[in-house]
Amino acid sequence: MILNSEFTHRFSEVIRKDTSRFLHATDQVSSMIQEEGFIFKNKSLPFSLQPLVISAEESNYFKEVTEIILGSLEKLLEAYVTDPHIREFFSYYKEYEHLIMLNPGYQKKIRISRFDTIWYGGDQFKILEPNTCCPGGVVVLGKLKERYFQIPFIKEFLKEYKTNEFLCDAPSGFLMELVNAYREMGGPKHKPSIAFANYNGQFSYELSHMKKYAQDMGLEAVICDLRELKISESSLFYEDLCIDIIYNKVDQLELGKTDMQDVLTAIEKGYVCSVNSFASMFIGESKLTLALLTDKSFQEKYLTHDEVEAIRKHVPWTRKLENRTSEYEGATIDLLSFTRSNKDSLVLKIDNETRGSNVFIGNMVQQAEWDSLIEKNKDTNWVVQEYYPIKEICVPIAMDGDVSFVNKKFGIDMFMFGGKYAGVVSRISENSIINVGQGGFEQPVIEVVGVTEAMRNS
Repeated sequence: MILNSEFTHRFSEVIRKDTSRFLHATDQVSSMIQEEGFIFKNKSLPFSLQPLVISAEESNYFKEVTEIILGSLEKLLEAYVTDPHIREFFSYYKEYEHLIMLNPGYQKKIRISRFDTIWYGGDQFKILEPNTCCPGGVVVLGKLKERYFQIPFIKEFLKEYKTNEFLCDAPSGFLMELVNAYREMGGPKHKPSIAFANYNGQFSYELSHMKKYAQDMGLEAVICDLRELKISESSLFYEDLCIDIIYNKVDQLELGKTDMQDVLTAIEKGYVCSVNSFASMFIGESKLTLALLTDKSFQEKYLTHDEVEAIRKHVPWTRKLENRTSEYEGATIDLLSFTRSNKDSLVLKIDNETRGSNVFIGNMVQQAEWDSLIEKNKDTNWVVQEYYPIKEICVPIAMDGDVSFVNKKFGIDMFMFGGKYAGVVSRISENSIINVGQGGFEQPVIEVVGVTEAMRNS
């Protein structure tokens, strides 16, 4: 994080010398967000003008480790199919088992994912959540970054740096991965049609942008409700358009209802390519996966030495909240008693909700509430996880015609497309639960690989 500290110091110096340029750039960003229609919860998407900078070495390390850990998750999904003990561990999803077991027609079941992490600089980070259902930001953040680089203030400041582009820095990275999954299952069309589908009006954010950017690439694309997709002559249709790919932007617990039977039948029979797979949406997405990945018996049966080492270093100790004995740092513990007694170093969270919902950080909760949460949610689909403090950075914020420098907590999120590292995005917040839905800001991430000769000599 030394590089980011140096960059931030220089960025701050430039702003302090001429606040008017920063304020003008902030206005340009606001106008650009309005122009692109980046609206989240009826408000313009909050965005930090100051970027987070990572080095090429850090990015290469992120790539190496995230691909190893995502490979471990793929092994877990395969174990779900073959091992009844693993299926029993995920018994909360028993009613969806027939969907989870469906073969999606492509090899890697996790096509689009995003690891949400705490980063301490260099090779020090912790993966808190896997996000393998339908992660947000897959096209909006890339387009936002494209436009960000065109702002004169940013363009001028960055001209002395040599940077690398991430795959997630443009909407085409996400869209081409949908096409790659379609090709892998034998799809013959050069330009397949895509249905960006939700259910009952939920999770509509980003759908219109997905459709627009797909059409910009020459792909036929529609937005629809899963219930509007119908089978006819061994194909799936939305009105008169034959659909080749479905991107499911849905709450996975809504899947399997009788009013969407046509689309489920089409997926089962291979009439359409569905991304992500149901195994990814239910099991990969579940925070219970982190409890298995950090469990010694699962590691010994399914994982390689390199996978175990990557998980040991980068996945916090996590357990399913159950009335049983477990292990912590080599010692045998009564899990519920340990959880009650170590509130300030633990976090309780439900396994399948998003946007920071139902996450309780022990040192921010009174003991009585903590005990009640344990009693209410034990032996269900909740997890207890080791707590890691969140780093802060100082960022400039435009306020009332002036610039204030404030400390914000931050985390980084690592996108994975087709099992491969696709780049990094970041969010900042005053809160320990960092989420745009709870008052956070998006923050661009730039991989710097060097500086120009002019800057080196300055």
